[in-house]
Amino acid sequence: MPGLQMARFVGGRGLAALGDQFLLFAIPLLAFKLTGSASQTGLIFLVEWLPRVLFLPVAGVFADRIRGYVLYIGSDVVRAVLGLTAFAVMLLVPDGKFVVLCVFAAGMSVAAAQSYIALEATLPRFVPLDQMARAQSIIQGTEQTSVVAGPALAALLASALPTTSLLAVIGAVYALTTVNTFSLRRWLRTETLSSSSGERTTLRSVATGIGEGVTTLLRLPAVLGLVGVTMTVNLVVGVGMATSAATTVGVFRQPDAYYGALSTGAGIVGILTFLVVPKLMRWLSPFAALMTSYSLICLGGIGVGLANTFLQYALSYALLLGTVGFFNVVIRTERVRRIPREQFAKTIAIIMLLNQLSLPVAGLLVTLFTRSFSPQSIALGSVIGSLCAAVLLIPLLARLRTSPAPPDPAPSHGEGDPAGGRD
Repeated sequence: MPGLQMARFVGGRGLAALGDQFLLFAIPLLAFKLTGSASQTGLIFLVEWLPRVLFLPVAGVFADRIRGYVLYIGSDVVRAVLGLTAFAVMLLVPDGKFVVLCVFAAGMSVAAAQSYIALEATLPRFVPLDQMARAQSIIQGTEQTSVVAGPALAALLASALPTTSLLAVIGAVYALTTVNTFSLRRWLRTETLSSSSGERTTLRSVATGIGEGVTTLLRLPAVLGLVGVTMTVNLVVGVGMATSAATTVGVFRQPDAYYGALSTGAGIVGILTFLVVPKLMRWLSPFAALMTSYSLICLGGIGVGLANTFLQYALSYALLLGTVGFFNVVIRTERVRRIPREQFAKTIAIIMLLNQLSLPVAGLLVTLFTRSFSPQSIALGSVIGSLCAAVLLIPLLARLRTSPAPPDPAPSHGEGDPAGGRD
């Protein structure tokens, strides 16, 4: 894909990530405002993530069989329609707002799962292996920029408009990403799919694809270790996110704008981190880089659990979420290095299912335990549980010290491009 079109593609995915950040701001805040309950906020977090997790294996099979641009357009159209429809229904049926919010969150999560897996599968098809760490840093940096801009813009809009109006804004954002992706279809159609793409997609073939992904994962002990530690990280992050609205507004009695500032601060830390991530990835071994990023996340989680003032809480929250990007670059790069290209999307989908399973679990834990424990105590408990699990995973993670057999190379940028690989 030519450089200009690649920049537009990355920018479009960045805009979609901005919509995701609007969602992360709007859904917990709306849930807490509608119910005034930290428990119900945890429930909406469970509803927001469980459908996404369950759909991931199917999304992986689709990503192996259907070109990414079709999946991007389909996912973004669904999210645009859901955003605008939810906004309209909330205006027309005020008494059913929480139910509408639950349906909206579930539908958006399924579409987000397909879009995420499509991006994970598309990138290795366009980017050579020796440039993968840099490409992953760019993608992660784009996402972190949205983490800074998204909550700040959402908080600004929420101060001027009713919070429900954010749903219409979210719908409009995804409509724009749909138009952008559609305009790039000429180049995105050059994507080379796996040999299974020509097979008819049936329920049996989907089940077979899921089985192949599981089998491939079980043969990769280092990747299994990455899955385990990522699950523990997502539990800590999930609890932190699920309790952030209740802690900011309920515990520390801060206005909505301060809630938006939490994610903005995390995004700023993330961007600052990415200024040094490429150099760190050259200096540190994969195992050392993973442990460094994991330790920073745990420090942030401990600070969130022990904070006595909102400033302490905000700084710790920024460290917790802001260093996740560093962690993601490490695990994404290692996955591309170690998973066979032919089975990549199917295997990634199983990995994502396992990784993100801890997010609805985080919502369930918050729902169950907020009546007996404070949100901060639950956050601290999740860090302790994560550290105990990480110790048990050390033997698998130590396999990162061995060099994997390289997967099939990604296609050349120029070959097959309608414009001959030039701008």
